[in-house]
Amino acid sequence: MRTHTLLPLAVLFLLSACGSAPAQPSESTSPPAQAAATSPAAAETDPTSEPTAAPSPTPTPPYSGPNPRLAMWGYEGEQFVLRVIELGSEEILATVPIENSWRMALSPDGRKLFNATGFGAEGVIYDLDSGESRAIDLSAQVREDGTLGQAVVWSPSQQWMSFTAHNGGDVSSWAYSLETGELKQFANSAVRGWSSTQDIVSYITGNQRATYNLVTGQETVWPSPVYEKLAVLLTHDGRQPDLNSATCWYLCVIPELGQVRDYGSSQRSLGRYHYDLVDTETMELLAHVATFQTERPLERETYMPDVAKLFPLWQRGDYLLFVQELAGPTIIDSQMHLYSAWSPSGEIPFTIVEGELANTLPNVLPMAVSPDGTTFVGFRFTHPEEYLYLVESAVVVDLATAEILYEYPMSSEVVYLLPPTEVLGAHIVWPSQ
Repeated sequence: MRTHTLLPLAVLFLLSACGSAPAQPSESTSPPAQAAATSPAAAETDPTSEPTAAPSPTPTPPYSGPNPRLAMWGYEGEQFVLRVIELGSEEILATVPIENSWRMALSPDGRKLFNATGFGAEGVIYDLDSGESRAIDLSAQVREDGTLGQAVVWSPSQQWMSFTAHNGGDVSSWAYSLETGELKQFANSAVRGWSSTQDIVSYITGNQRATYNLVTGQETVWPSPVYEKLAVLLTHDGRQPDLNSATCWYLCVIPELGQVRDYGSSQRSLGRYHYDLVDTETMELLAHVATFQTERPLERETYMPDVAKLFPLWQRGDYLLFVQELAGPTIIDSQMHLYSAWSPSGEIPFTIVEGELANTLPNVLPMAVSPDGTTFVGFRFTHPEEYLYLVESAVVVDLATAEILYEYPMSSEVVYLLPPTEVLGAHIVWPSQ
């Protein structure tokens, strides 16, 4: 099985990197996906054909279909390429010959593709409609011995891109303006995520969360929570949480929701963990999202669920989660279980019982929600070895039934995945019309 020569280096880097914050879905009003119910084979390519000199030999017509788009590494003969495919029709929208690749990301509308070469010294933005490209010199931001961070993120308006440079122990976050070509630093910390509707990026400054508005240039540092009030908000079954325990974490800053804290309860006698979203600026409980339940005698065994990624399902009023669950007799003997979780009825809170399949889809990493909120697209993966995850296919899943409506096999491509949130060498978006 062929792999790109940079993959082993990339995997080593990812294993030492921090986890990403949850990505946010884009909002729009385009029609639902009409994905096929079968699992067609991957599109064949002629290994003897000459690679194209630029992405898309002829301009791609404006996107008008309801299907998600997949970008991934691949080969045409001996030529290493980036390929963009419309899932459902399996039309190859662009084939971009490249020398190497370190980070890549489709824009929210699926019409542009970013690729970083080497360890991030140069980046290129490809316009998939026109075939034009734009180079970004990152050598001043990413030193020769440095690396480009895990996620290169497009802003909702697509007027900005953010990235994080790791230069030894120095971490800095930068924004690139597609309008002016300006690169500006906005934080000495890692990017955590974008607002889903505004060009506002979040990060950590010191021990507090902050947001930066790329349009106005305004930084907002979110206040620390009032722990006495927080304990009352997170009380379940008459039991208050231990806010000094390791089971209480910040999740992310979502400007639409405020500063959000996720919470895992220490109610060991009840075998329950509760997942809540709290606006710690106004000290309001935004949502009790889910309850994780186990029959394990928790005073003797280990069971710890953690939500690694969250998508607000705005139309339904609930949430799609990517869960990282640790379970076993001891920490050393525990096993990691990874799955998508949601409420088929759209009601919250919903209960997730350890070992039961209801409300869950094992080994599927959600990547984007359809514009009408009825389905999501993600990667199905396997875990053949410790620290090694392989993406086997891209899937479209019905949120009401958990049925896989469509599956695009990727067995001919080797893509490493490091939980909880990032796939290396492949990216999916669900563009709006």
